[in-house]
Amino acid sequence: MIQLSDEQLNQLGKEALVVIVSSLQDQLLALQSQLDQANAQLSDNNRQIELLTEQIRIMNQRFFGRKSEAAVSEVDGQLSLFDSFNEAEYLKQDSLKEPEITEVVIPSYHRKKAVGKRDADLAGLPARIIEHTLSEEELAARFPDGYKELPEEIYKRLHIIPETFIVDEHHVHVYASRNNDGTILKAPRPKDLFRNSIATPALVASIINGKYTNALPLERQAKAFKTNGIQLSTNTMANWVIKSADEYLSLIYDRLHERIYDSKVIHADETPVKVMRIEHSKIKNGKKTYMWVYRNRPLRGTHPIVLFDWQPSRHSEHPREFLKTFSGTVVTDGYQVYHKLAKERRDLKVAGCWVHARRPFAEFIKSVGQDTAKGSIAQEAYSMITEIMHIDNTFDDLSATDRKKQRQLILSEKVDAYFAWAKQKYSQVTHNSTIGKALAYSINQEDYLRVFLSDGHVPMDNNYAEQAIRPFTIGRKNFVMIESSNGAKASAILYSLVETAKANRINTFEYFNLLLTEIPQHMDDRDLRFIDDLLPWSPRVQKECPSRYKKS
Repeated sequence: MIQLSDEQLNQLGKEALVVIVSSLQDQLLALQSQLDQANAQLSDNNRQIELLTEQIRIMNQRFFGRKSEAAVSEVDGQLSLFDSFNEAEYLKQDSLKEPEITEVVIPSYHRKKAVGKRDADLAGLPARIIEHTLSEEELAARFPDGYKELPEEIYKRLHIIPETFIVDEHHVHVYASRNNDGTILKAPRPKDLFRNSIATPALVASIINGKYTNALPLERQAKAFKTNGIQLSTNTMANWVIKSADEYLSLIYDRLHERIYDSKVIHADETPVKVMRIEHSKIKNGKKTYMWVYRNRPLRGTHPIVLFDWQPSRHSEHPREFLKTFSGTVVTDGYQVYHKLAKERRDLKVAGCWVHARRPFAEFIKSVGQDTAKGSIAQEAYSMITEIMHIDNTFDDLSATDRKKQRQLILSEKVDAYFAWAKQKYSQVTHNSTIGKALAYSINQEDYLRVFLSDGHVPMDNNYAEQAIRPFTIGRKNFVMIESSNGAKASAILYSLVETAKANRINTFEYFNLLLTEIPQHMDDRDLRFIDDLLPWSPRVQKECPSRYKKS
């Protein structure tokens, strides 16, 4: 590059100077363009770093933080997080404002127990009377002039009898005529649960209850049996469980499937589960399959029903088949297959879940901390949604008609304001960020999130389904995967009966024992009306299988 002196520049003509200046301008523009590109690249890198940092915070919160959303209290006129409550439902309270705490009282560890609490805890349990007396000789020595007995001093202790195994040895009496005319008569005997098997209804009911109520895998139960000298392989128990579900308990399941359609609202959800071996299918073994759950919203004239439905995939044909004769509203978490069904049918509506709309904002706030989140879009969104949910909770005791009126009168404007605000804020944030995705979820689900305003039967959330599916997810942590598709289908039936029994407040072991005792006696019946007498809410079941569960 040639550098000209001031004297040489002064001697240059106009045309030469124009060429030089033009060249310099081109160079400056090129440098400015390179600088702009570098700044843009740097900005993209910073934005990418921010997004990754944000995702790391969220993942840390999900894995290591508290699992439930915190309750809301009013701080500086804003609703904030971090007083514990069930994430599924905002605490009902008389107002949004928390009462002021002016004094902290630490209770004594030696508090006096409530009068009668022990008797209440032990009520309903069978009792054995243990007498403590003095011999007549001792009494005569202490009371030479005679004695009289005063009211007894009574105290109670809780005793346990570990698993006790008894062999039911059936002796079937056989009779013949004295004149030897060849007539032989056997005494009647009940039909066996399984032919040529040692299994009894109580034993199989105990195994089912252990796995599907108490989340004890069959391997652990087999070890417990072995310590009592009972040799039962996991394969044997698995066969009993699958056969019981397939031959007997499926009759109850099918009737519950018919009765769940009596409801106007059904909650739906699904969760993955691995199945090691899938028979009669092109699907690869060990593939991720899905356990779907459907739970009604019991209203007048209906009873709580929880139904699981195992399917090899997450495709729309599965809920389409399960809900084919249902007419009403399905409350879901926003999964598109339900929206597809709603577009296919006029008699089916889909309602969205506001807890799912609020959850990403709550996760963001917990990941960055309450102080950092104060005044943020996440905090404002969380506060707006929570206020709407809190007000709706105050309508719980109203009829469906009155609840609809109150929602339209009070909540309609607040819902309109939230969506208008969300659309405005969405244009101001990075769409790929956590807040951008959270706002996009609300905006995309707007039609479904608004359904509750026009139907007093429809709740604002899908908590019924999430609560129903939780026992299965707990059990899945213990057994990791299901051995076969037959086992998966049986698990769907058994989890359905367990959760429906619990929802109807009956003892699950006693219920399975009753079903496995009664149903085999009716297998030759053409009339299946006996099934109605075995549904969890029937007077017979309520009487014979009462739950002794007491809330503390």
